[in-house]
Amino acid sequence: MTTSKQVVFTARDRIEIQHNPTPEIGPEDLLLRVHRVGICATDVHVLEGYIGDPFPLVPGHEFVGEVAEIGERAARVRGLAPGDRVAVEMLLPCGTCEWCRRGEYNVCAEDDVVHGGSGRQYGINMGQAREPGFWGGYSEHLFVPGSAIVHRLDERVEWDAAALVEPLSVACRCVKRGRVTLGDDVAVIGPGPVGLLAAAAAKEAGARRVVLVGTRDVRLALGADFGVDGTVNSRTSEDPVGELREALGGRLADVVIETAGVADAQVQAVRMTRRGGRAVLAGALGSQAPVTFLQDEDILLRDVEIVASFLSAGGYESAISMLEHGSYPFAELVTHRFPLDRVADAMDVVRHKKDGVLKAVLTPQL
Repeated sequence: MTTSKQVVFTARDRIEIQHNPTPEIGPEDLLLRVHRVGICATDVHVLEGYIGDPFPLVPGHEFVGEVAEIGERAARVRGLAPGDRVAVEMLLPCGTCEWCRRGEYNVCAEDDVVHGGSGRQYGINMGQAREPGFWGGYSEHLFVPGSAIVHRLDERVEWDAAALVEPLSVACRCVKRGRVTLGDDVAVIGPGPVGLLAAAAAKEAGARRVVLVGTRDVRLALGADFGVDGTVNSRTSEDPVGELREALGGRLADVVIETAGVADAQVQAVRMTRRGGRAVLAGALGSQAPVTFLQDEDILLRDVEIVASFLSAGGYESAISMLEHGSYPFAELVTHRFPLDRVADAMDVVRHKKDGVLKAVLTPQL
């Protein structure tokens, strides 16, 4: 019997490396050999216990790899064979609830663990105890059932760039939720990986100007390679809203996309949105911190539309197209690589933003 190395969060702030039997697959399943898995701030929130109690859990929802094994029916239906490069969406739709039937599988009822759902997110809320226990990307292999949504990746997309497919999908969904269209002025708050990718996605959607807002000049400077036309440092500026207005020729943004995951940034997003514009809130706070708006002044009297953008559903197709076109230096966002055995070091770097980290990935096959 073969075994696979897995990282397991056994309890809050406790990490183990385990070797567990590689699962057998059925006719509708496939086994993914994981080549890259991104370390996300959400993974840190999970480890710290802010997202439920899924322990023990194999984390990791930003994974890509190649088909290691595939069942007969899966091969026929999916048109895949061993060795093909694929991305698997991090949410497993139940396919039967009201929301899945409407195509809104990012809010699948079975994923809502607070209200009795079993959990359907790879690496977030499907614990190791659920058979076969290979539900996270911090592993040499990952189990992919017939209900999973699988996308083929072009072999020309290098692994480091491919590792960004899930955050790029999140970014593409933000742009779609904001209904960014030709000629729009867009502000993106949060110059992390998702924010930089959202800037690129907004440009791809036809945005006229994109302004990146954040608190670190080093991160803001990276925006030039991802379609950003101007920047605002909201930490050093005495009037960030006014500075944005100046950057956009005397007006506020048609669409503001917030990816920072900070309460103040979400308030700022609404205030940077023009009258009748749209603010997209996509950053997870990782806590129960309240977000307080002035209902009349900030929202009602300016007719500002506030929408959420949760997860990556419906964004993979656009993201994969962008990766294949290679118009932006996606792989350069990956600044740190760690083997599975050094996951504790990797988590520490990400948690404390050490060594200029932008995007850290684990490399299970190296």
